[in-house]
Amino acid sequence: MNDSDTTLSIPTTTAPTDTSDPACPSAGLAFRNIVSSPRSSTHGIPHHHLPDTLPWDSGIPNRSVEEFHQRSLPHFPSSDLLFPQPALEFDFRIAVKLRPEPSRIDPRSWSGSFGHGKVLAGGYDLGQARGFRPIRIVEGVFVMQTTDDTPAILEMRTRGSLSGPCDVLDALLSPIHTPKTIDPRRYGFRMFSTIKTTDKRYAEIVNCGLWVAGGVWRGDELIIDAYRVT
Repeated sequence: MNDSDTTLSIPTTTAPTDTSDPACPSAGLAFRNIVSSPRSSTHGIPHHHLPDTLPWDSGIPNRSVEEFHQRSLPHFPSSDLLFPQPALEFDFRIAVKLRPEPSRIDPRSWSGSFGHGKVLAGGYDLGQARGFRPIRIVEGVFVMQTTDDTPAILEMRTRGSLSGPCDVLDALLSPIHTPKTIDPRRYGFRMFSTIKTTDKRYAEIVNCGLWVAGGVWRGDELIIDAYRVT
């Protein structure tokens, strides 16, 4: 069977992880990059730079973020507690070729901080539209292979949402449309991702990781950039 003929049925569980050796870094490492610069706060709660209004798809029109921020202050638990905020670091990119069938892909490639290689197989499932806004829940799984002499197999799973105007979503999801003509600023494809492997060379690197990612369509390819949460 050729790589181009490879398809994947999304399994219900991920491959088991070898837990005979510690695969997770010490919890103390999470605090090594604490931001040392002062942060202004109200009742101990960090004050972030907030937009003037909520985004177009928030479902709560004509209200400012600052208004909701102020109204919620009295309800924060342990409002005098400050702790390190999560940060994002760009980690890898994966590209797959979409088939006319919406749930299948053809092999392509991936590359990032912990290696590079081929995407052997994969697929994604489009959930039903949710609520009154044009949004689709998207779940995917991709089998990645490294270029080591003895290749490692990594399983990447994603879950997220695809949102935007109805005509844009219809065009993106149509098997006969070429999405490269659609400006990626007109839709949002956001997701979180996990990676699992039983290969001890990569288990400590990926099995305890969490990524948030964004995706765009380019021609007949889906390209995903993943950022590790640190």
